[in-house]
Amino acid sequence: MTEGIIDGKAIAKIIREEIKASVDNLKQNNNKTPGLAVILVGARRDSQTYVRMKKRACEECGIMSFGFDYPDTVTQEELESKIKELNNDDSVHGILVQLPLPG
Repeated sequence: MTEGIIDGKAIAKIIREEIKASVDNLKQNNNKTPGLAVILVGARRDSQTYVRMKKRACEECGIMSFGFDYPDTVTQEELESKIKELNNDDSVHGILVQLPLPG
């Protein structure tokens, strides 16, 4: 077995290029653009950074992203209502609720 250093950035670039090709194919052949909704609660800098990176990755791959930021005082009922609304939105194909949620 040959040992070597794995280049994570190079691998990620290849994966993103493959995803972009699949998304382009989906758009061209099915007239559909995938959409990701991201829900962020509170102002944790690490969570904000992670969400920003996901949005950037979506842009690079041709995926629409929709951001919904809430203060840490949001109620569970408000979040559940937004998730139900997004579940019924035909332009949303995935929902990311950024964890951890404030206690």
